[in-house]
Formats: sequence, structure tokens, C-alpha cells
Amino acid sequence: MPVRPPFALREGVALSVLALAAGGFAVVGASANAPLIQADLGLSEVGVGAIASVAYLGAMLTARPAGRATDRFGPAVVLATGLLVLAAGVAVVATAPAAVAFYAGIAVAGLGYGIVNPPTNVLANPGRAQRRGLVMSVKQAGVPLGGILAGAVLPALGSVHGWRWAAVVPLATCALAGLLIAARGRVRSSTAGSGAALLRPDLRMRLPHGYGYGFVMAGAQVSIFAFTTVYLVADRGLSVAESGFGVALLLAGGVCGRPLWGWFSDLHPELRLRHLQVVSALGAVAVTLLWVVPAGLLPVALLVVGLCAVGWNGVYVAAIAEAAEPGEVGTTTGASLTLINLGAVACPLLIGFVVSLAGHWSWGWVVCAALNLAGAGIVAASRAAPVAALEPSEET
Repeated sequence: MPVRPPFALREGVALSVLALAAGGFAVVGASANAPLIQADLGLSEVGVGAIASVAYLGAMLTARPAGRATDRFGPAVVLATGLLVLAAGVAVVATAPAAVAFYAGIAVAGLGYGIVNPPTNVLANPGRAQRRGLVMSVKQAGVPLGGILAGAVLPALGSVHGWRWAAVVPLATCALAGLLIAARGRVRSSTAGSGAALLRPDLRMRLPHGYGYGFVMAGAQVSIFAFTTVYLVADRGLSVAESGFGVALLLAGGVCGRPLWGWFSDLHPELRLRHLQVVSALGAVAVTLLWVVPAGLLPVALLVVGLCAVGWNGVYVAAIAEAAEPGEVGTTTGASLTLINLGAVACPLLIGFVVSLAGHWSWGWVVCAALNLAGAGIVAASRAAPVAALEPSEET
């Protein structure tokens, strides 16, 4: 059998953006139509938060095995499999007669979403540290890009045709993307290289300590995704379609913020961890804007929240890839995604409980801001030991 050429980096990035956008379209799509689903299935605020939590619980279970499978079999087959599982989960969601079946479909979609992420970290991993932050961030921009489509399209479709018919759109998107990548399969990526050894050991993130950053930041990010539509309807008096547009603005900030922060971190790769701390601190400030600004400035606040509180992901993935051993980028990033997804499971439930207990949405945003601040502290604690401490003394 003739051997096909491996993916070039550009094609790998393009396929990764497509896959993550399709996955984000499906996963964020359920939360984008949360007010309609809440009314139809009789969900509480905690139940609304559980939509995202159940999805990311499924993703948590498959992220690490998918990373290992990526390093063993190559990214294409793993990526196509994840997208087709996502499509199957959305099909269950769209036809669910009751809340239990609905959450079962969300869980299956989450399993697929967990499979999708690790192979994209291999496909889009360049050979030079001076490009890694930007390339990984462009790739990760696929997630909020899919969320923008979900926020702009699905609530409007749901208002006219019902949320079940609206779910057919992300279902078809995931299925078609999976089939396209399967057709481009039976190849391995030439970019599955070694993020490690490009920076001195003391400049890399220390693992597993650094995985905690993904836990708190993803928890805050997914909580923002999960609750913004309901908050805008319940506290700000917007319609379902207007709240969907608000989510689209938030995610537009994320689409712009990810490559911006990635490019900024590539200017000085040795300071990438410092950049993560800055993004976290600014994210904490941005989240507070959601409940303090007047209605006229709410669109600006949503853009700023997306820019900061959603813009961290690509720089973090680059830092994790640089901490990986050669040939283990899939495995290492899969392990980091396990903690990312655990945060995405736990934090929306926590914030939903806090909001229900306090009776006011502002307390939910306070918790999100605190999670961002915790991320800055975790980065400080996860820096590797200085070079002088790593080298044996000449006097001994």
C-alpha cells in the first residue's frame, strides 16, 4: 500500500479548527438554548448548570485515553471518531422525551468532545517555541468560534422551530466534519513532535502542579458559557434571541483574545507562564463587569469577558505541550484535559448552587472571578525550580 504524505502544519491547524468549532457548536449549543430547554424539561438553575457539567464529565472520561490513542495511532482516526460520537450524542439530545434521556445524550456528546481535543494538540503543534502560542491559540479559537455560531443561530432557530429541531444543525455539522476528516485519514502528523527540550527546564510548567490551572480556568469559562443566557434573560430582561446574541459577543471576544494572547506569549516564550498569570488576573476583573455595568455597556462587557476570561486556553495548551516529553504531547495534553473537564463539571454545579442559595446572580460572577485569581496563584506555584537548583554543585 502506498504511504500517503503526513499532514502539513497548515492542514493540521485547519482540520483542528474545524473539529473544535464543530464540537463547540454542539456542546455550547445546548447551553445557548438553555432557557427553552429549561422551560420544556422543567430544569432548575442547578439543572441548567448540569447541562455543561454532564457534557464535560463525559469529556473527562475520554480525554486521557484519547491522548494515548493519538500518540499510538495518529490524530486523524481519533479525531474523526470523536466527531461521530458527538453527532450521535446530539441525536439522542434532540429526540429525548424527558430530562433523563436528555442528560444521557449530553453525556454521550461529552464523550465525543473529550476524544476530539487531544489529537488537535498534536496536529497543531509546531516545531518552534516562537510559533507555538499563536498556532495553538488559533487552533483553540475554534471552540469559541463554534460557540459564536451556536449563540447566533440556535436560539433564533429554537424560538421559531423549537430547540429540538435547532439541535439538528450541530448534529449535521459534527457528522459532516467527522466524515471529512475520516476521508483524509490513514495518515500521521509530521507535527507530533517534541514540545519539550525547546525551553530550559526551569522555564517550563511543572507537572502535575500546572494541571490545576486548567481546572479553575475551565471551570470559570464553562460556567460563563452555561449561565450567561439565563442571566441575561432572568436578571437583565433580554429576550432569548437577544441573550443568544450576547453570548455570541462574548465568544467573539474569545475568538479574538486567543490568538492575541498566543501571539503576545510568542514574543517571549520564556515568559509564557507570566502571560498566563496576567490573563487570569485580567479575567477576574473582566468577569465583575457582567453584573456592575449599566445595560448600555453590557455588549462591551461581554466582549471584554471573552477577550480575557476565554482567551487563556491556547497559551495554556502551548505551555503544557512544552512540558511534555518527546512523542508524548497527546498523552500529556490528554491528562491536562482530564483536569480541565473536571473543572468544567464541578464549577457550574457549584455556581448554580451558590446562585440558588443566594438568590442573586452577582454571587455567581464573584465565584467566577475568584477562580480566575486562583489560576494566577497556581501558575506561580507550578513554576519549575531554577536552573541553579537543578544542576549539581561543583563543590560536592
